[in-house]
Amino acid sequence: MQNANAIDGSKIRTGESNAIDCIQAKDHSTGRTEIASCLRVAEVAQVRVAAAESSIQTAYLSVNDKVELDVKYADELGYTFSEALGVAPVKIETNYPDVLSIVMPRDVNGTYGAHQRFVLQARSHGTALVRLHINHPSRKSDFIMVSVGARMYPRDVVIHSGQHLNFTIIGDRMDAHGPGQWLSTNEKVMHVNQITGEAHARGEGIAEVIFKGPNLKLRTTVNVLKVNQIVVDAPAEILTNVAAPPDGYKFSVKLSDSAGHSTESSVNQINAPFDCKVEPSFVGFVEPWSDRAVKKSYCVFHPYSPAQLLPVKSNPKDGILHISVRANLKEDSMVTGSAHALFVKGFYIKEPGMLNLTPSCNHSVIIIGGNTDVELFWSAKDLMSVSLVDTNENIGGPSQIVYRVEALKRQPFADKVTIILPATGQTEELEVNYVTGDRTESSSSSGLTTFG
Repeated sequence: MQNANAIDGSKIRTGESNAIDCIQAKDHSTGRTEIASCLRVAEVAQVRVAAAESSIQTAYLSVNDKVELDVKYADELGYTFSEALGVAPVKIETNYPDVLSIVMPRDVNGTYGAHQRFVLQARSHGTALVRLHINHPSRKSDFIMVSVGARMYPRDVVIHSGQHLNFTIIGDRMDAHGPGQWLSTNEKVMHVNQITGEAHARGEGIAEVIFKGPNLKLRTTVNVLKVNQIVVDAPAEILTNVAAPPDGYKFSVKLSDSAGHSTESSVNQINAPFDCKVEPSFVGFVEPWSDRAVKKSYCVFHPYSPAQLLPVKSNPKDGILHISVRANLKEDSMVTGSAHALFVKGFYIKEPGMLNLTPSCNHSVIIIGGNTDVELFWSAKDLMSVSLVDTNENIGGPSQIVYRVEALKRQPFADKVTIILPATGQTEELEVNYVTGDRTESSSSSGLTTFG
């Protein structure tokens, strides 16, 4: 550090404004000295209002509602300080104190972390302007507009053609204003149900949606965009029908115009404006879905379980497929997009349960369907054999293979056959018991045999 700033233990004491210093660090093991960090010193020149970590310009409140806002300190260029609390007195004022009051919290002197906090409380219907500033030659101020009373929701809508949404009035109680009527200034762009406020975006353009009541008139602008392109993105993970997510695999769907600019809706739409399809269709089904919480749309793929997969003409041991999920715009089926993904089928045991062997019937079979590219493990290798049976019984049907389980000695034992699909890690177990009727202790080998 040079003369302007100084290191005092674990703290840095700043010196003159507009000074820039760098901290050098020495590596004791190598003896090298390098710049670890640089520090710029500036003075507080302005304040800004922020809520929920982001700057706002307009707030909508009902009568008696409150909103808490933070004051953030910044230099002349607008860079905010992380530790500048209380360095300059802040003046907060409004042009209509009868509409809006400003309250400074008394607890902890109105400070929360590195910021100063204040509260705006709505008093009566109307619109008020709030100004924040400090005594500085730059005379820079920050403003927030506060509207008190009933308001239309959603506002300043951006939506794409074919979508539906509901307009409503929120804020003050509707019975204070009486019944009203919904109108659109351009029905070719946006059609609105006069009674319910449900709207349908019909075509590209801009329209105003208006609500008229006996003592109230509200309006907002709607921008309807035309969709020329659909982009579908597949999930990052490999898809499988074993232990699939309960809500399915989400293929994100993004809508854009001819220039590639996103035309994602700014509101929570009622429906997804596209249809979804999966190929090959025997692997499962897919449905469109819009997540209103994050305002994103998806084609959600739900794979059929291994036992539900329909018969297909494919290699019986071909358990890996490439599937395609496609989205088509409802208003124009020629606007389409797709994504490909790797799909690994799982297996199933046709008759799961326990195999009970006896001297009179010392063998049985395990029938495995679905993805038959499996490996089998068991422990009692000296007492039991598991071997693949060459059979042509299932040609033309679902993929399945047969393993023969046979007791090798007249000696009681209890073991289990573990079946593993390496591609996904799917694991199933089948118990095997051999009972002779003799009063002898059951035994099993500690060795491990694998067959796949």
